Amino acid sequence: MQALKHILYFADGEFGPTQAFRRAVALAREHGARLTLMDVTIESGIGADLVKRFGLADDVQQSEQRLWALTHLAEDWVQGQPARLRVTIGTPFIEVIQAVLRDGHDLVIKPVRERPSSRGLFASTDMHLLRKCPCPVWVDREPEHAAPRQPAQPTDANADPRCIRVLAAVDATQPDSRQLNRTILDTAGAVAGRDDAALDVVHAWQAPFDGSLPGAGPVDHDVQLADVLGLLEREHAAALTALTADYRTRLNGGDTHLARGEPAATILAHADALASDLIVLATLSRPREPGLFIGTTAEDVLQGAQTSVLALKPEGFVSPVS
Repeated sequence: MQALKHILYFADGEFGPTQAFRRAVALAREHGARLTLMDVTIESGIGADLVKRFGLADDVQQSEQRLWALTHLAEDWVQGQPARLRVTIGTPFIEVIQAVLRDGHDLVIKPVRERPSSRGLFASTDMHLLRKCPCPVWVDREPEHAAPRQPAQPTDANADPRCIRVLAAVDATQPDSRQLNRTILDTAGAVAGRDDAALDVVHAWQAPFDGSLPGAGPVDHDVQLADVLGLLEREHAAALTALTADYRTRLNGGDTHLARGEPAATILAHADALASDLIVLATLSRPREPGLFIGTTAEDVLQGAQTSVLALKPEGFVSPVS
């Protein structure tokens, strides 16, 4: 992970010491980075007459309450350089991305907002940020059965959450993506090294055909198919070996994994089988035309992920939010 200078923690309505918050505090301390704590009040659209009649808190009052909550969170947990506090009114993902563009944040960390679906973990705001935020976004899932935590000093183990297993998802054969793949590996390796975690590298590949070879006769079809698949597998294995050659000493009990299958499903299956705490991936293989914010594989991984995700963008990515 590159040296961090300005971390943005987006509370997203969660004002306790979540794992994401404690990770943001720990990273800011280690990197000597400025830390900003932010939340957003969604515009209610409720008229002043209804607010007065029913004794409701208007948008400004809600923002003041959120700022009070962030203030107490910072007082209890942030030591040393004081955190900046910011509460705005608007659409959450737009407000966060505009803050990143304006203030030059180099990492956004937020707690996951679980959606009521068994298919995936991330809610709408999470997905918008993962797709469109120009800097890396770490959406952190709270551990299951986590015990309530009391305010602690930053040296307290509770204040510094750790990953046990990190999974880096790469496409070792994607043209022009070597640098982005190395960024994924460097980032995943830095997280794993910091946490003394195992690092796994997964590359999934598919044959560019559906099991039938054009022009193959009925007798030799199976033999030709096996030969072609074997050749493709060796090419993918060689590409993965070359890509990860400089990272073998950083796996720390993890491994490289080459698997044939639909890429997103294969990545998610490995994350589940390995009990990965974090998936590190790029949401685009390279800069695309305006209007296309995310690659198909990344989209499907994010839609089905059941664990924390750290999403990176390629150099040159331009957010559609301005």
